[in-house]
Amino acid sequence: MFGRYEMGFSYADPNIRIQLTDNAGLIKYERDCAGQKESRYLGRTFSAIHILPVEPVNLPETLTHFLEISFPSLLISPGAEQTVYLKFPVEIGVFLESGGKTDPLDVFSLAPVKFSLYGSPSSGVITRWYESDLYTDIPVTDPHREGLMSLHIKNSGTETTTVSRAVFDSSSMSLFYGDRVAMTATMEILSPLIAHTTFSDTAPADCPNRAIDLYLARGFSITNRKGYFMEAGTI
Repeated sequence: MFGRYEMGFSYADPNIRIQLTDNAGLIKYERDCAGQKESRYLGRTFSAIHILPVEPVNLPETLTHFLEISFPSLLISPGAEQTVYLKFPVEIGVFLESGGKTDPLDVFSLAPVKFSLYGSPSSGVITRWYESDLYTDIPVTDPHREGLMSLHIKNSGTETTTVSRAVFDSSSMSLFYGDRVAMTATMEILSPLIAHTTFSDTAPADCPNRAIDLYLARGFSITNRKGYFMEAGTI
């Protein structure tokens, strides 16, 4: 389903239906995602529609731009490095193309939405929370529901550290799609209380297509490309 399509596009599977039809001189956009429906009329100036994975922090409304993934505990000794795979929720964005410009139209998802607090009530951040298993090989995923993050963890500290969660600033995410939906990230452990997470803009071999950044498409400027410092611990 992901990709760029000419107007007049339609798609249907057991969970998602999208349709663009000519309606009395206008184009009617209709979407049904597991019973959650959206319908709008569009002018004829639009030339194409893009359906792509977007940063998974937009539903049911934009409350946060932080994604937190919880996973089984992993011990990392000083100086050690480990690459694991984590699943993350997929949100699907619909963009309209006109004159070489793309504008967001709709966002929907099959993934459950939960929120958490990372840190203390006074200084912590609200996160979109998701629970994943740990994988050392690429597991099968439903790309309409879950993506797969390759996370490279490096312990630059002097103590063996337990890691059971990672928090990311989604404003600098780089999402890719192909056989699956994918992201590549790093976590550098500085101490048991502090870690630094960042994203890579390198496409995985089986996911060569770069998605549109919804953050940028909405007109926000990205001022933070340096990642996020987790200062409330890694467990």
